[in-house]
This record gives sequence, structure tokens and C-alpha cells, in this order.
Amino acid sequence: VSICDTIVVKKRKDNEIRLFSKGVDAGCSLEKNNAYKTAVEFIKEYGVSGVDIHLKKRIPVGGGLGGSSADVAGVLNAMKQLFDVKDDLSYIANRLGSDTAYLINGGWAVIQGRGEIITPLAIKTQFYLVMIKEDSGVSAGECYKAFDKLEKTDAPTTFSAVDCLTKGDLKGFYNSLKNDLYAPAKTFVPNIENNLNALKEYAPAFMTGSGSITVGVFSDKKIRDKAYKDLRRRFGNKVLKATTV
Repeated sequence: VSICDTIVVKKRKDNEIRLFSKGVDAGCSLEKNNAYKTAVEFIKEYGVSGVDIHLKKRIPVGGGLGGSSADVAGVLNAMKQLFDVKDDLSYIANRLGSDTAYLINGGWAVIQGRGEIITPLAIKTQFYLVMIKEDSGVSAGECYKAFDKLEKTDAPTTFSAVDCLTKGDLKGFYNSLKNDLYAPAKTFVPNIENNLNALKEYAPAFMTGSGSITVGVFSDKKIRDKAYKDLRRRFGNKVLKATTV
């Protein structure tokens, strides 16, 4: 989606890796920052010089939007160009996190396994989004543990969603939107339920990842913009807008 971090990578004359970060606080040490870890892995693999990484973070942290995975993909793409590497770098991305290799190219896709099985889709449909974030995120590990204890899952809708999108059946696609992690996530951050219900006043909505961001999906930009203004009045700067890209 159109909310993104900006990454600039420059060669150094020594073997040091320096990370300069602005914007949203990543909330972790340098050694645990995925942008830094990616450069370490790339240099190990290709024996190139060190780099300066300038990172401007806009993607909310801990909300289920894949910001740290996106930073892995951004650094890999930048260093690939900078050092003229021709390889497919998905194998490095897969070492660094789930769903990470998908973000090297982005676009519509079905993702399976732990995120390493990617099937791109030839879909051009664009959606306009309103998101409500929370001050606190949800730990993915804890959310999955809580989900396992529920011993309950609904029927999968992935391929019905793909079928509806391919046919241009937006109503069917909207009916396919769901997230099995919603039930456990709202036990950690109860406001997720309030936010989801607020979005559903305007459009079909769901929760991202393991939470805590909720998303309303619109096919009409003007209607989305009106909903965005209404929700900003109610929720302030917790409300964001974006488009699919």
C-alpha cells in the first residue's frame, strides 16, 4: 500500500554499517533492526563494502502492516542495485523473516507456507483504504499462541477472494475479507473491536496481520475521503489513509 518507509543506501570506504533513522521509532536496538540485519547478511553473502543506511520510517510499528519486513526488502533492493548483483535475493529475505520475500516485488499475490511460497496475481483493481491504529501493538508470537488455545478456525476464503477479484465481483471479494487472528488479538488490545466496528459503519473492514491496525476497504475514492474526514474527527491522528499500489 502507499504508506511506505524511504530507504537510501550509500557505499562506505570501510566495512562499517551505519543506520540513521528518522520518523516512527522502530522500538529496537541497532542489532535487532531489520534494516541493519539485512545489510549484515548481504555483506556476508557478497563480500562488499560497508554502507550508510538512511531510513525514514512512516509505517506504524507493531500494527501488522509488515514495516520491518518492508525494510528488509528495501535494503535488499537498494544494495542489489548499488553493488550490481543480479541474483534473486528471496533466499536472504526468507532468512530474515516471514512474508519478507513477498515485499521485494509487492503487488497482488497469494502467500503460503511461512511466506516463502508466493504466487503473483494479474489483478489491476485498486482500492482506497482507511486505517485505524492503536497506541499499542500485538505481539505476533503471543497472538498465535492464543489462537492455538482457541482450537477454532473458520473455513479459508483466500481462493474465493482471488476468484471474485479475477471476475470483478467486488461484493464477493468483500464477503471474503476475514482474519482468524482477530479473536485472540482483541483480547490483548480490546480497542481493536471498537475500531473495527467504527470502520464497518462505512465499508467492509478487517484487521491486519496479528493486529492491532484495522482497515476499511473502499472502491470509491470520494466515499473513502469522506469516511476518513469523519473518522479523523472521532479518532484524531490514529486514522490513516492509503491506496493499494
